[in-house]
Amino acid sequence: MAERVGFRAEGVIPACLLPFHEDLTIDEPSFRRHLREVAGVRGITAITINAHASEVAACTEAEQARVMEIALEEVGDRLPVVHGIYADGSGNAARLARRAQTGGAAALLVFPSTVLAMGGSLRPEMAFAHFATIAEATDLP
Repeated sequence: MAERVGFRAEGVIPACLLPFHEDLTIDEPSFRRHLREVAGVRGITAITINAHASEVAACTEAEQARVMEIALEEVGDRLPVVHGIYADGSGNAARLARRAQTGGAAALLVFPSTVLAMGGSLRPEMAFAHFATIAEATDLP
């Protein structure tokens, strides 16, 4: 595995798109091309994958892992890769975060659980517990 670039929370960090075929499988050649094009823009300091721009909610865990592999193959030796964490449960989110770290992510972009939209927003301790559970599972920024 190539040496990974360290993450710094600064500069421009775009969320990359994820192209699909008509049958909703990942269009890997187009995704690779998109990653290289984005990484070639001067001033980009990292890229984000498995976030809303890449339809993470519609991707299986296996597809998310494949997206990470492809991103690291294409640009991981030049740019830090930020892995989105989107899951309904805190335990699931923590598991995804551990897998992202093991897989080579440089940082995480953690989305609030959708549970918070169903009345959980009235209980801030629920949001804190969600993020704390993920923070305990990994030491990624």
